[in-house]
Amino acid sequence: MPVTRQVGNGERVYFVSDLSPSGVKIRRQGPGGHEQSLCNLELHLVPGAMSTVLTARRVWHDDDFEAFEFISPSFAQQALLERMLDNY
Repeated sequence: MPVTRQVGNGERVYFVSDLSPSGVKIRRQGPGGHEQSLCNLELHLVPGAMSTVLTARRVWHDDDFEAFEFISPSFAQQALLERMLDNY
């Protein structure tokens, strides 16, 4: 699942490695990534059809991956994530 991360005035595309209703682990494509620990992540739940933007805080990173916890997702966002996860 693609994830668009807002970085400064631009955006970068990453891919979900692991997803839960409380956070996400993403795999970076190419160099960079650790620019900011607080950011907005747009999860493309159904690419081209359904997405949601969540504010997240990075809690872990290594050379290829970063993990984020979602900050105050709405009830609707939590329900959407739980529904998506139940279908996988």
